[in-house]
Amino acid sequence: MTVPDLTTFIGEHPCEVTGLSDGRSVLEFGAPRMHYESADSWSSLAGCMEWTAELRLSHLDAAGDAPEVSVGTVQFLILRAGYERPREVLPLYGERAEIFAELFSEEWLDPDLDESDDFTGGMPISTALLVLDATVDSRLPSASSLRAWAVAETVHTMLPTTSGLVVMPALPAAAQPARRLLPADQVDPDCARVGCASIPGHPRFYGQATAYVYLEEARNELAHVRDGVFRVELQD
Repeated sequence: MTVPDLTTFIGEHPCEVTGLSDGRSVLEFGAPRMHYESADSWSSLAGCMEWTAELRLSHLDAAGDAPEVSVGTVQFLILRAGYERPREVLPLYGERAEIFAELFSEEWLDPDLDESDDFTGGMPISTALLVLDATVDSRLPSASSLRAWAVAETVHTMLPTTSGLVVMPALPAAAQPARRLLPADQVDPDCARVGCASIPGHPRFYGQATAYVYLEEARNELAHVRDGVFRVELQD
């Protein structure tokens, strides 16, 4: 079933609008959930698959069953170690995927990372989730934490509990840094919100292994998002 985006929902669905005391009209949404679909762009590959996680909200003012609306996506790759060489495979998925190749050696995670007690807890990594992009409709409140929540839920759902690794670009939209050290105010703030830390020797990336508790603790901190009400103001 195709779920409309916010623009289509506002334009084509009859909605009960909430009027505020200051005269503004808004639509109210809640009950966020994630919907996952594999793109299967390169079905011949055994060790890499492209996915899209769609962030959906329910319209709270609807009469009857609350219709859903798509308000964001997390685009990511699931890379399984021991199959094709990431340096050869990742360019097939575009520039945003190709930049992650520096983290790998042959079919595996770079040994300096894979064998690091500080980064992976000494647990060999079998599966990596590479976040290519994460977006939420700009009409939703910027302080909603929906983007971070969507990434955290995706990591929780798609990675194994002890041998997984999530990696995100340190800069929004996978921008290329001009310097090796990145100013803290330029780093995507959602990296820390989902439990990731700067990857040693690779300042362009933040990541975290599932062997540690940081990802689950961050997800718990974002649990309040499930109970949130998100208002979209209608323009006259």
